[in-house]
Order: sequence, then structure tokens, then C-alpha cells
Amino acid sequence: MVSIDKNCVENIEKDREKTMSALDAQEVVKFLQQTLPFQSLSQAQLNQMIRALDVRYIRRSTTVDIGSHTGENEFSLGLYLIRRGAFEISTPHHYLIDKIADGECFGISSLLENNPEGLIVSAIEDSLVYVVPKQVFIELTQENEEFARYFNLLRDRRLHRLSARDEHVLSKPTLQVSIPLKKLMSLQPVTISPEESIHAAAIKMSEARVSSILVIEKNAEKASEKITEKEMKKDSGGKLIGIVTDRDLRSRVVACSLPVESPIKTIMTDTPLYLDETASSLTAQLVMSKHNVHHLPIVNNKHQPIGLLSSTDLLRSQALSPLLIVSELNRQNDVAGLQVVAKRIPELIINLTLSETNPSEIGEVLAAITDNLTRCLIKMALQEYGEAPMSFNFLVFGSQARKDQSLGSDQDNALLLERPPNEEESLYFKQLASFICGGLNACGIPYCPGNIMASNPDYRLTQEQWQQKFAYWIVSNSPQSLLQASIFFDIRSVYGDKSNLAPLTQLIQTKAKKNSIFLATLTNNAVSAKPPLGFFRNFVLEHTGEHKNKLDLKHQGLALINDLARIYSFSCDGYQATTLQRLERLADKRLLGRDYINNLKDAWLYLSSLRYETQQRHWQREGKSSAFLDPSTLSPLQRQHLKLTFKSIAKAQDITHGKYAKGLG
Repeated sequence: MVSIDKNCVENIEKDREKTMSALDAQEVVKFLQQTLPFQSLSQAQLNQMIRALDVRYIRRSTTVDIGSHTGENEFSLGLYLIRRGAFEISTPHHYLIDKIADGECFGISSLLENNPEGLIVSAIEDSLVYVVPKQVFIELTQENEEFARYFNLLRDRRLHRLSARDEHVLSKPTLQVSIPLKKLMSLQPVTISPEESIHAAAIKMSEARVSSILVIEKNAEKASEKITEKEMKKDSGGKLIGIVTDRDLRSRVVACSLPVESPIKTIMTDTPLYLDETASSLTAQLVMSKHNVHHLPIVNNKHQPIGLLSSTDLLRSQALSPLLIVSELNRQNDVAGLQVVAKRIPELIINLTLSETNPSEIGEVLAAITDNLTRCLIKMALQEYGEAPMSFNFLVFGSQARKDQSLGSDQDNALLLERPPNEEESLYFKQLASFICGGLNACGIPYCPGNIMASNPDYRLTQEQWQQKFAYWIVSNSPQSLLQASIFFDIRSVYGDKSNLAPLTQLIQTKAKKNSIFLATLTNNAVSAKPPLGFFRNFVLEHTGEHKNKLDLKHQGLALINDLARIYSFSCDGYQATTLQRLERLADKRLLGRDYINNLKDAWLYLSSLRYETQQRHWQREGKSSAFLDPSTLSPLQRQHLKLTFKSIAKAQDITHGKYAKGLG
């Protein structure tokens, strides 16, 4: 490192009095001496650069158009070094290339090649930057080979990110996840009042050549008014109360020999699912996939129908979509067919990740697809082995229950039986469960290493047996038992009457809430694993094995938040399975401060995004997923964000330990 030249400092203070009057010149020198690649400059080169240095304050949200000449936003050609602040570098199509912060540079593309890619630099914080004029920068690169090599490598790295993005965009089907529904829906939906006849509805549907009709209830004061056809199209004057599809006409009228003069309200689906006109296409796909419906009314803020969205409308807009995958899964007749469709799931998740979709929505997508895949396998199993001798529920635990699965997530499931089975019935459910679990494995959802699956007889139980098992876990207070059992406290039913699950979740909430020793033991288990930060707030990385020098984003990050949310959920009314829902409930009960809740939610979303991005890169490179992140691949700003994220988790752990661990005292 070069020494600080006192003459240099004095010259700076004299020669740059106007532009650097607010700066401590000595601090500038120290900063440069600690920042790559300026450490490589000789004393004379450092002096040369500092003499020419300019200082700019750039406000948040400012777009830095280098080389522009627009009054106060004039940005001359030069190398921009960030002293304090943060910026984003993106393409003209708003694809993010890099995030940069203190000690990093931009303007290189404009300096070296006049920015042929049209990269855009935007301030995401109020920022202070040092500007090295173009001529001085060029001279320094000509004089100092190491200095020049640094910026050439930096330029190549950003171009590599750009080319990787472009290559993916050009080689993969387009996935539009944020198209407003008003651009896809059918305008002026066909409507009918509830008292009109089925026959009248069928005529309207036939004339309009549509497969559904919306039932609306007119406002009382408008019902007697005479309005023009134009006014009717502009405002239905009533609220949505039902929907009838051509399928309803077949199954509820023709098949049941119902008189066609009956009121349409007798066959309508009342309180139908609907979406607001501002919703996105991805939201519509999730709703249709989850509820297996093919028509969604679109309403305005007065709950008046303004359009109708069909699954066909959505599929026309997507080359690859959750709805398309679910639709194709439902058309398959054997496991081999399901396998072919399921092979497209990783590609869908990669597309959603590259589209910067909210990670909670990606989790919803994966859950909707996996739930439907499971139901398809159950249907095939029932065809293979005959109707079940009793009703049953297919339960899922862990990540599928929380709706936060990722690439490579394994299966955790069980059966809830109506009553104790006899020997013959036990054999039936053994075959059924083995078929389903084997089918999930064949479709890319691996067997559970811990054998928490319906194929294990320990997890084919009646309501009473499940209640006994959960009651034992709650009252036993064994740390090891609870460590193994914690996955079961995240539970959903994906097949069967969902009300059968209510007694079990009510028991969990009631018994857990009253048992302070259980909560204390669960808390001690949860906080025994710490975020990977050392004493000096450096990352604690894996020391050996294939994941050496990497962070485990799942077990050292996301799982810690999931554990905290689960503990607090036992103190809330009503059962929630997803982590974000649980955290939101805490605010209502005032169990944790709003700032801490928001920090945990932000941490969960940030770590989930990082995990999906890490898995996406690993999958595309090696054909398998990994949630282990090499922090050296992150920018300084991202590393700082990650450290703050881990710090907020550690703080929440301390608060939770203080609140619940006293039950053991």
C-alpha cells in the first residue's frame, strides 16, 4: 500500500477547493488505498487521479445517463466510484445485471465501448460518488496493466451475466406472469338475473357462443328503471352472485331431467370464485390450478362483473404456465404420462425465478402443481385397486404443507383413515400408499430419507391415533422427539374431506398453547441452530465436503424463520400452515413487535429468492438442485444485505428465547 503524501493532500485542498470543499482529502486518500483496484496505483498515479477527481451527489431513483448534457442531470464520461450508496445496472428491458455499492464502479461500458448494450444505471439510495474523468482513466489503464486488467474483467463479468440472461430468454418459452387480466379477459360478459329461467340462460349462451353465464342481482332502485343497451354494457347495475357453465347444464339439468323453466339460481354455483380487475395472470393461474375451475369472473371495486376469464384465455397467453401443466396432468391416464409432464416443472420454476416472481408465489405454484399431481396419482391408484373401503385423507407435511417447496424438495405425507382397518383393508391401503409415493418419486419428488410417507404403516392412522400421536409429542417434552416431530406440525390435507383435519389442528393448537414446557423445549430446539455469522459478523461457512466454503440457505436461514413462526403460531387462534401467514398473525396478537415481524418476513422473502436463484443456476449447470450458496459470487451490497438478514434472525431468536424458554426455568 502506498503512503499518504502530505503534499498531495495540500494540493488537493488548494486545487479542488470548489468541488471538494466539503471533503476531508485525507479520507479520500485512505478510501482509495483500501479499494480495489486503486491499491495497485503508484504514488504518482494516485496523485494524478486525485487531482482530477470530481464529486457528485446523486439522489435516489435518479437514472445516470453517462455522457448526457441535460442541465443539472449532466453526467460526464468518466469512471464513477461509489463512496457511499447503491445502484442497479439493468438492460433497456429492465433485466437486472448487477447491484453495486460502496467501493464499486460503473460507467465502464460507456468509457470503453460507448455502452453498445444500452445498460442503464439507477440510484437505489441517495449516493455520493467520485468521478474520474475519461482522459485520466484512459491514461491510468495505459500506464498500469493490473489496473486495466481489473476493469476489463469487471466488464467481461457483467457482459457474461447479460449474455446468460439473453441466452435464456431466447432459448426458452416466454413466461408472462404479470399481464393484467383486463388484457386477457373477455369483455362484456353474458349475464342473467337469478329469477330468469334455465331456458333463457341457454338461449343467451348459445347466441353469444360462450360456455358460461354470470348471474347478477340488480340493485333494487335500478331494477325498475329502463336503461339503454349501451348503459347495460357500461354498467351491469348489479352484483355477482353466481355462475353457470355448460357443464352445469349437462350435469344439473339434462342428467337430472330438471325442467328448463326452473329459475337459473337453482343450478348456479353461488358465491363463485372471482378476481379483481387489477390481478395478474399468475394469480389467475394459481386460483384456477388450486380450485380446478375453468372460468373466473372479473369484477370492479363495486363487485360488478366487467369481464370473464377462461382457462383458454390464459393458455393462449402462455407457452409455459402452471395452469397448462396442471391441465395436462389431469389429462394423463398413467404414471408414465405424468412423468413426461412433470419433467417440465423445473423449467417452469427456472422461468419464474428469472422473471423475478415473488418467492411466495413460486411456492404457491409448486404447491398447486404438486397437490394436483398427488390427486392424479390417487385417482390412478383407485382405478388400479378399486374404490377405497372407507373414506380417507391424504395429508402432507413440511415444505409442501407450508407451500415453500423448491427444486428437489422431497415428499412428506401420510394417510388419515376413517376407522381402524381390518387385515384386508390394511393391505389395500398399503398398496394404495405405495403406488402414490412411488409415483411421486418417479415424477421427481424424491422419497423422504426419514421415511415420513404414507407407505410407512406408522403414518396410516385414524383420527384418534393421530390425536394420540400429537398429544404424546406435546406432553413428552423430549427435545429429541420434538426435533423429529416438528415437521408434522406443518400439515395440510390435499385429498378427502378437509373438515376431517380440523379436530387434529384444533387439538394441536389447544394443547400446545397450554403447555409452557412444550413451547420452551421447542424454542430451545429452534434457537440451538444459529445464523451463520461469526464473532466479527463474517460468514461461517462449511469447512469440508462438497459444500466447502458455502452457506446452507435452507438449514442456516429459512428453517430458522420457519421454526420461529411455528412456535408463535401456537399462541394464535386458528391454525395456519404457511410461514408468512403465521408471521402476519403475530401482529394481530401483538406477540412480537411489528418491526421484528416485518424484518422476519423480509428475511424469509430475501432468503427464498436467493435459494431459488442458487438452485436455478445449479440446475442449469449440473442438472440437479442445491441450496448451498458461495457468498463470493454476491456483490458487496448483496453480502451486506445477507449479513443484516442473518442478524435480524439472530435478534428474533433472542427475543423468542426470552419469551418462551422460561417454561423450563
